[in-house]
Amino acid sequence: MAGAEQFHSFLVDVFGRINKIEERAMAEGLGSALSITEIHIIEKIGAHESARMGEVAKSIGVTLATLTVACDKLVAKGLVRRMRSAEDRRVVNITLTAKGRAAYEYHQAFHDRMIAAMLEDLSPEQAAVLAQSLQKLQAFFRKEEAVIDGQERRPCDP
Repeated sequence: MAGAEQFHSFLVDVFGRINKIEERAMAEGLGSALSITEIHIIEKIGAHESARMGEVAKSIGVTLATLTVACDKLVAKGLVRRMRSAEDRRVVNITLTAKGRAAYEYHQAFHDRMIAAMLEDLSPEQAAVLAQSLQKLQAFFRKEEAVIDGQERRPCDP
C-alpha cells in the first residue's frame, strides 16, 4: 500500500521537524536553548498555576529523578521555581517564573500558528476528517503506551 509508506515518511518527518523547530523557536525567543523535555515541562506547568513534581513527571512520561534533573536546569535558567507544600512537606510544587510564563506563552503562540497553518485552507468537512484521523492516531499511541506500561497486551502477544 503506497499510502502507508507515505504516511510513515510524513509522520517521521513531521515529528522530527516539530521538535527541531520548537527547540530553535524557543532558543530564539528566549535567548537560551531549551530541550524538548524542558519545553514540555514548561508546557505542563504553564497549564496550571502550580503543579506537583510527581504529576508533571507522570504526565510527560519521565521518572521523578529525570524531572528533578530537568527542573534543576530550569531553575538555573530562571524559568521555574520549586516550593515545598505547606500542608505536606514531602510534596514539591513547581511554578513558572515571569520568564517561564513568557516561555510558555511563546510556545503556545508557536502551536497556535502551527494549527492555524494546518487548518487555514481546509473545508469544515476536511477539518473533521483530519480531526478523526488524528484521534485515531492518538488512540493508537495511548494503546501502545498502555502496552509499554504493562497495562495491556497486544492481541499477537503470548
